[in-house]
Amino acid sequence: MKYFVLLLMVALVNSVHCEDDYVPKTRTDASETFRKCLSTLAVTRDVFKDTEWSVDSDNPVVQATIKCVVKDFGLFDETKGFNRDRMVKQFGGEAFRVGVQKCIDKYPIGIPTVDHSVQSVMNCLEEDNLKMYDNNTT
Repeated sequence: MKYFVLLLMVALVNSVHCEDDYVPKTRTDASETFRKCLSTLAVTRDVFKDTEWSVDSDNPVVQATIKCVVKDFGLFDETKGFNRDRMVKQFGGEAFRVGVQKCIDKYPIGIPTVDHSVQSVMNCLEEDNLKMYDNNTT
């Protein structure tokens, strides 16, 4: 009976601590999500054409769109912040954990705004050559 209880406890702990089934997103996923976010944010064709779409842009439309994509990918939640494990998976795996965590820690969520801090993390990752898709071997 002792062993049964012990095995049950181990199984419970493992189920709580097991990795989630997050699958890194592809460029195709990003393209689809980007279009969806533009629609959700009601970005008109004129605004789209007149906007410089770079990850380091100060434009609030760009910042909101980046946050929308990152949220839709399941990498970020406004109440919990970044999901570090999913970010590591998306940006290439365990070999890149330190770089991913450095960027997340460098820009606290909400300073100065949530949109800006999410964008700053993504820009930091790009500056450190941590690409959302290119580092993935899967």
